[in-house]
Amino acid sequence: MQARNPQWWRTPQINEPAWTWQDASNTTRHGAWWQDAVIYQLSPWSFQATGDGPGGDLPGVIQRLEYVASLGVDAIWLTPIYPSPMDDLGYDVVEMTGVAPEFGTDEDFRRLLRISHQLGLKVILDAVWSHTSSQHPWFKESRQSRDNPRADWYVWADPAPDGGPPNNWRSAFTGDSGWAYCETREQYYFFNFLESQPDLNWHCQAVREAVLDAARYWLDLGIDGLRLDAVNFYAHDPALTDNPPRGEQDAMPEGIPPDNPMTEQCFVNSFCREETLQYLAPLRHLVDQYPDTMLLGEVTLCEDSVKTAADYTRGDDRLHLAYHSALLADRPITAAFMRHSIERVTAAFGEGGTCWIVGNHDYGRLRSRWGGDERDYPERFYHMAAAMLLVLPGAFCLWQGDELGLPEARIPDEIPTDQIRDPFGQALYPDVTGRDGSRTPMPWSAEAPNAGFLRDSAKPWLPIPERHRRRAVDRQHADPDSLLNRWRQLLQWRRLQPALTAGDSTLLDAPTHVLALLRSYQAQRLLCLFNLSERDVEVDLRPYGRCQHIHRLGYDSALADDRHRVLLSPWSAFLANLAPETPS
Repeated sequence: MQARNPQWWRTPQINEPAWTWQDASNTTRHGAWWQDAVIYQLSPWSFQATGDGPGGDLPGVIQRLEYVASLGVDAIWLTPIYPSPMDDLGYDVVEMTGVAPEFGTDEDFRRLLRISHQLGLKVILDAVWSHTSSQHPWFKESRQSRDNPRADWYVWADPAPDGGPPNNWRSAFTGDSGWAYCETREQYYFFNFLESQPDLNWHCQAVREAVLDAARYWLDLGIDGLRLDAVNFYAHDPALTDNPPRGEQDAMPEGIPPDNPMTEQCFVNSFCREETLQYLAPLRHLVDQYPDTMLLGEVTLCEDSVKTAADYTRGDDRLHLAYHSALLADRPITAAFMRHSIERVTAAFGEGGTCWIVGNHDYGRLRSRWGGDERDYPERFYHMAAAMLLVLPGAFCLWQGDELGLPEARIPDEIPTDQIRDPFGQALYPDVTGRDGSRTPMPWSAEAPNAGFLRDSAKPWLPIPERHRRRAVDRQHADPDSLLNRWRQLLQWRRLQPALTAGDSTLLDAPTHVLALLRSYQAQRLLCLFNLSERDVEVDLRPYGRCQHIHRLGYDSALADDRHRVLLSPWSAFLANLAPETPS
């Protein structure tokens, strides 16, 4: 790969196609920007700091927006920026509108929105509506009595006959009881996560109207979407029926460590309730009044997150997109696993709406996915994985720093135990280390104090591992063969491929260790081969048709002289345009 002008991404011309979007039905089906978008998730608290505090802020995000635009992504998703005591990285809000002083001002957010749009970036805002902070004015009023105006805005219940919790529902964070006693009301309130995060009562009409008001506030400001945190946790069983025990034949919940006591129950009453689907309709109808806006839902921590996420996107009165746990496996990756995951997702999301994740603020980093910490995959694996993830059908969320190949920070080696900030980790360490390892500040400059995240004399809210400095943005930007520049190249190329941004997807037969995927749109037929093994694999191309290798993407798989075979080196990719099919 040749060295480039430092701002080469401003005029991307990588393998520009000759075809155009012309088919009216596909325009209707795939025309929305979000359907196949790549969404860059960033946490302002860990992205860039400009103030005197330990964390980042909105002016810092603004300062780095050109970097985000340089990647070639379609949108940014901001984790919560609302006023919060920060018990859980801002997912414990005390106000659903407005910006926390730690992050900046309302004007800072408007400026971020304006500049993002100028750079061609959509802006998606995290919406934390399944619960609030216990310091929220709503909860402070609700807990005062059983007959105040907000008495039923949260999930309250009388004690069991023995004075204990009303039922067996548990916290998803600790696996302990999800009920806390309030002396004033002489009742328990329910929390799915932290005791300081009481669950809102979505069966209360006034709560749903308040949520709509909050959504309308941000939509009126001009945001392009809302990411609904823990959307499958909105509704609960009003009868407060116990969750049944999990039998030996019952599927294990996805995304929860098997040693968490929560896995002993089937989640049929405390969350994942059918009622949530009907409660989404007014929200969808509101969002549809704002052209080109969307709803992205988090649907995880359930027995079959793919099926559940698909249910949440089915029809015109639910979500536009939902992400799931299909790829959040800790076992070594194989072609069979990827093939099964793609089959499973495409079958469930027949109407579209899927969004893939491999890492985020909750689920660790891409570099630790698929047993990466133990397997120690070579660097070429992550170059291959970038291409594989970007040719999957549907939308994709990329967590900040995964484009750099950052490993998760180790506890206690790189984050001392007395500096653990994640309440999940604080409660369960050493059995569970928590989520801080993927939340450390972004390394911008290898040699700068605090890696360029924070001014020289300040102490960041989490330590920055020395290993991250070696992968800092400035070093990778200067290296044309870096993983960062691989992601940039692929993302810019992806934007120009109708088969990837508006096309269909078909799994093809291939040798055991090879994932073969055909993406197609009109005349373009894009063949995508991935060797998911440590050995060379030869693939006969004749069953796929005549192909033209896309050399500019830099993968080293070699076509044989007869052009009928390709030798895939270990952990490599082969991308080629196939000749258009001729009518029979």
